[in-house]
Amino acid sequence: MRLHERGGPEGPPQVAAKQTTGILPHRGTSDDPRWIGELLVTWLGIQLDTVDSLTAEAAAKVASIPDRQVLLTLLGEIIVRLGAVELEVADLRGGRR
Repeated sequence: MRLHERGGPEGPPQVAAKQTTGILPHRGTSDDPRWIGELLVTWLGIQLDTVDSLTAEAAAKVASIPDRQVLLTLLGEIIVRLGAVELEVADLRGGRR
């Protein structure tokens, strides 16, 4: 027997481990493995739709936050109104005395 016919160098023959459970081929209506790819594409599409909806929701929340200029304008209005209320209170207290 030649070396290339035996499949290895001199020595004891290599014995593969015996499998106790084997993978059986799918014998359903479709033996085509592309259905797994279609299933993965569907699952990935659902995940991407979820990410898209969460991203849109986050963008809407960020868009609803007023910018700095609006906040400063509101603060200014509150300060002016508070000053007006303080003057009214002072007038009312001064008028009662």
